[in-house]
Amino acid sequence: MKSKSPTSAAPSLAFSPQSVLKTVLPNGMMLLVCERRHVGCVSLEAAVLAGSRFDVDATAGLASLTARLLTEGTTARSSEEIADLIESVGGSLDSGSGTEGAIISASTLSKDVDLMLDLVADVALRPSFSPDRVALEREKMLSQIQSAQDRPRTVLDWNLNELLYENHPLHRPAIGYPGTVAQLTREAVMDFHRRFFVPRNCRLALVGDFRAEEILKKLEARFGSWEDASIVLPEIPELQPQTRPQERFVEMPKEQVNIFVGHLGIRRNNPDFYALNVMDVILGSAPGMTSRVPKHLRDEQGLAYSAYANITNSAGLDPGRFVAYIGTSPENRRRAIEGIFREMRTMVSEPVLPEELRSAQRYLTGSFVFHFQTTSQIAHFLIQAERYGLGFDYPERYPQLIEAVTVEEISRVAQKYLHPEGAITVVVGPRAVASDK
Repeated sequence: MKSKSPTSAAPSLAFSPQSVLKTVLPNGMMLLVCERRHVGCVSLEAAVLAGSRFDVDATAGLASLTARLLTEGTTARSSEEIADLIESVGGSLDSGSGTEGAIISASTLSKDVDLMLDLVADVALRPSFSPDRVALEREKMLSQIQSAQDRPRTVLDWNLNELLYENHPLHRPAIGYPGTVAQLTREAVMDFHRRFFVPRNCRLALVGDFRAEEILKKLEARFGSWEDASIVLPEIPELQPQTRPQERFVEMPKEQVNIFVGHLGIRRNNPDFYALNVMDVILGSAPGMTSRVPKHLRDEQGLAYSAYANITNSAGLDPGRFVAYIGTSPENRRRAIEGIFREMRTMVSEPVLPEELRSAQRYLTGSFVFHFQTTSQIAHFLIQAERYGLGFDYPERYPQLIEAVTVEEISRVAQKYLHPEGAITVVVGPRAVASDK
């Protein structure tokens, strides 16, 4: 009988998965509450499936603008009143969005939970979208886009997405383009909120110092009257992996070149996620000198200021990306790119060493517990667990899933999911020096 590795034991979590209580209100809104008595605080995360993947090209940035405006005033309170109220009790309240959804996050001391719930319900259900605030946030977004266009890493990211996702919503920056954001109207924002901000499209997680039975009554009192409405989510096109290499160079007057080598990745619910998670650490996601890409290209060859590679970090409802990154001097551009492709091909063609596997497993299982230390981290996990079907006992199962990965399994997933022959290479930086032409 195989002996159990010390790292295969369940981590010491800051919450009990068995303490999570899941309730669906009559209007379809899902509530996830988890008691953590005696911590003295409460954290909330409300997620609405209303991210930029539901924008269209002509109104790119609309999901982001809508989410940002939630805390900028309601029919009952101005933005200044909202800010003063939450700050007066030392709490926080924020809203924003990403590719998949809009998020409202809040935290406060347990004694002030009633105020926090009042404010969250107000901003979620009754935002005013006043014309002056719409104009102000729109200008802020335009300034942020302009600023982002001077950051090589952001330009690198946007260009890779354009090539990789092409006719898919993910080809756009979540924040939109200057031309589309400038045209966004209050009416468009209100229509987006009406379409997507309905109770059956919302999950709310609450974690902290309370009694579950009491907090559920408080939540139902504030959200139970939210009128149910049907919702038809836009269809998202299927993605096909790249079959031929592509290259793009974007000139920027910077001192170094920034390089992405990437291709289509996986969804979060892919059963091979855990083997790929371990592969990531071996290839390019561990700190220090243990991963191959930073170890070989940065530390041994001195080619890079920074370097990494992974495929699981971006996995979500849609396929994410495999991305290998390196930042280097212009004269080392070709050597750096060749080095990335060499590491990819080696991972595909040669088994990893047993000691590499053990080291990666120890790193993943040992660091996993730190994702569940605070009430806000746990609330975020509960939302993710529901979105991706992980199960609330996922933290207990994760170490075993990682420990079950074998050398042979890493070879299998590397051959299946790494595609150096069809990878996209994007370079952002100054023109190459003469020796590199």
